[in-house]
Amino acid sequence: MEMISVHVDVYIVHLCAISVRLENMCAVLGFSESSRYMYKDDRPYPWPGALSHFILFPESANQTIYTRAARISDAGIYSCRARNDTDTLSSDITLGIVGEDSSGYTGKPLPTYKPISQLVPLGDAARLFCEAYLGKVDLPDAKNSVTWAKSGSNITFLSSGRISKHRVSREDDQIVGAYLEIESTIAEDYGEYECRISNGADEEMTLSAYIYRREPHFDVGARSGSWRKALLFAVLGLVLFVSIGAFFIRCWLPIAVFCRNKFQYNEENDGKEFDALVCYHEKDTALAVNTLIPTLKTKHHYKCTTLELTHITRNWNLEIGANASSSRRVIVILSSNALQNEWTDTTVTQALKQLSLISNQVIVIILNELSNVATFAKSTGHCIDAACADGIVLDKMTILRWKVDSENDAGSYKFWCRLRLALPPVRSVSKQLSPDFQSRCQSVAMIVQNNTKTTPQKTQSRESLEVLV
Repeated sequence: MEMISVHVDVYIVHLCAISVRLENMCAVLGFSESSRYMYKDDRPYPWPGALSHFILFPESANQTIYTRAARISDAGIYSCRARNDTDTLSSDITLGIVGEDSSGYTGKPLPTYKPISQLVPLGDAARLFCEAYLGKVDLPDAKNSVTWAKSGSNITFLSSGRISKHRVSREDDQIVGAYLEIESTIAEDYGEYECRISNGADEEMTLSAYIYRREPHFDVGARSGSWRKALLFAVLGLVLFVSIGAFFIRCWLPIAVFCRNKFQYNEENDGKEFDALVCYHEKDTALAVNTLIPTLKTKHHYKCTTLELTHITRNWNLEIGANASSSRRVIVILSSNALQNEWTDTTVTQALKQLSLISNQVIVIILNELSNVATFAKSTGHCIDAACADGIVLDKMTILRWKVDSENDAGSYKFWCRLRLALPPVRSVSKQLSPDFQSRCQSVAMIVQNNTKTTPQKTQSRESLEVLV
């Protein structure tokens, strides 16, 4: 979007005898007619007669104002302001009213268009324009003139060549101006240029403008106000990123459990009867029998069996291995009770070494702090696949920290999710068949079986009837 009108000074003569039209004053690309507004001395259109006699020209799409006769009250600063959701553009025109005597206007030239300095890349074309009101001087030798020259030089440009001047006039030659056109800018062309306008009666005016060199750069087309959009999108993107991150941190465990149960290979057809063998010491019976196993069975629909361990940790692999053939996973509750109240790095490492010899995937639930599992992993040749505050995953063993304080506790929720991730996937639909549904299936099977048994009897009866006939 760009404003076509620029800041100019306009002077009108012949009071009450000349029509005045400010054309294309509010021509703006990219703005609708309803978003363009006219002002005079900061007062919006329409204006009372005491302020201005200008009205909108109906055929100019809200771009031109005019009056049939200029008056003193019409002088002032006329503005066009265009607005949309992000940008506001403004352009001003200063209108001055002067009078004439019978011999014509002989004062100093009055500028109607001041040249504007420009940024021009090397090799591009450049154009400057100046214009002034001279009036009509009734002197036989008076002849108005307009010339362009580079500052500090008395050589004026001609109407032909790479740098040329083209004279224009209007209002019966009372307003004169000239274009300075440079076809292909070279390094010597940059600098200050002067436009000299004379009425031929010892009155002259000089207007100057600069042509600056514009260095090449990548124009991304950023408009005024576009940085606000970029900032808004950046803030929204940051908020969205933080929200997604917070959602992932909070919900990735249940999502992982859901996807694993939904899409991972089902291990039900491997010939094993149970999902997990739960092993525990007799002093941890309350935890295993009253909390762990009921939750796995009733809430998460796993088939579990139990094994009470002895105090001899060096035989755990043989003791558990003999009972683990019918289970897909082995869950071991490891506490100080199982280690004869000797919870040290040595005893824990010895117990974990015994459990690592079991061929099944082993899930170890520890009830005490585990100080140095990395030493155990290094000593046994295991690789730590993942580690966090809740547990450690080795290549064949998952170690989880028991953090179940209450049913609604966040630590409890994470513990159960991590435990379910280590257990085989569960197809909950197939495992949640209600007893009523199963009894109905059994009833249907019995009815079908009874019908099958009665069919031969009916056949025999029919044969007997035929023989009788």
